[in-house]
Amino acid sequence: MRSAYRKLPESVRRCLRPLNLLDEVASFLPGPVRPRAHGAAEAMRRLGRVARIRYPVRRLEGTVHGSGRRLTCLVASDELSARYWTTTVFAEPPRETIVGHIGALAAAAACRRLAPAADLSLWQAPWPVSALARGPRIPSWLPLWLATDRSLDDVIAGERSGRAARKNDVRRVQRLGLRVRLATDAEAYDAFRRELYEPYIRQRFGDLLVALPAHAFQHARRNGWLLVAELDGRAVGGALIERWGAHPRVLVFGVDTRSTVPTGTLLEACYYHSICFAVERGFARLSLGTCRPVLTDGVLRYKRKWGGTIGRPATWDAFLFRYRNTPAVRDLLTEAPLVVDAGRGRLAALVGAAGDAAADVVGHVQRMETPGLAEIACLVEPTVTVGPDVCARHASLRIVPPGDVWPVEAAA
Repeated sequence: MRSAYRKLPESVRRCLRPLNLLDEVASFLPGPVRPRAHGAAEAMRRLGRVARIRYPVRRLEGTVHGSGRRLTCLVASDELSARYWTTTVFAEPPRETIVGHIGALAAAAACRRLAPAADLSLWQAPWPVSALARGPRIPSWLPLWLATDRSLDDVIAGERSGRAARKNDVRRVQRLGLRVRLATDAEAYDAFRRELYEPYIRQRFGDLLVALPAHAFQHARRNGWLLVAELDGRAVGGALIERWGAHPRVLVFGVDTRSTVPTGTLLEACYYHSICFAVERGFARLSLGTCRPVLTDGVLRYKRKWGGTIGRPATWDAFLFRYRNTPAVRDLLTEAPLVVDAGRGRLAALVGAAGDAAADVVGHVQRMETPGLAEIACLVEPTVTVGPDVCARHASLRIVPPGDVWPVEAAA
């Protein structure tokens, strides 16, 4: 039997598992229904394994980005998330000690019990733990979307911030003279995945890579479009766009890492032609994909440049967090401001204003501000005085003096 099983195609072997089969059937459903069906299959899958999930609790001690001050951080998460938070928090590899292991179901209790031992602590909470736990949390990923219910010129012009950069990008893309076509055959989807998508994300993200599985490309082919950009008859870039609910979303981009054209320029072309596609097809908005919940994250800043707005997170994992308002934490949040889910669909930013940012708190806040945030909480230094008339452009602004913590539930 095992020999016969191994001879089956991977797509067939995958569907021999009931929840995978349900997921496969869901990919044939109409657009408005399909996300809910996929979500039901994933919820059942996660319910079946949540009790078995265990995370090591890492005590990390090292110097933070920005100032070189020492900081102690507790991280209870899977390996990939631990690598991400380690590189985000620390300027160089910290000293790591495994102080224990916790089950995912005990994440909230462990957070309350152990958080006082560190300046900052992050506790991965998979669904349904993340949905049931009280208090603020950090989404594992943030979606960004762009309004495309207007002319292409108006979309590119967008808001004043970043307008010159967007127009320069568009001119650079137009000078390439790319030919963009819609591909429909299975071979084109497979070639895009193997030759453009996978090499690009390996080069771009390294050991922080989160690759889309092969079956997701098959699902997208049934419900979306593959834009292929060609230069002199050769595919050099592409965008896989999937209809998801009422609006399309960019599932992935891929570019030729061996081309004489820089990968950054090819990526600009992928964004531009995806936006063109959404405008020409009359879609009201286009999801630009997801990024990490850090306002200085390179992917987030790049999507913001094209006019992206942060949407409501719909991820399966979140991070419970606690912190102390110390100089090291303020330094960290100056360099890596966090996006916090404050509940009821409200997103807030937790921003520090230390070092050079302390001399121009308003300017720093406005540089970090991103549409989609309802509030910005800025942790200021003891020497900083901020007048009552200070405000942000899009969100309400809260000044947090030294010693205070916002939200109060996040106090370690």
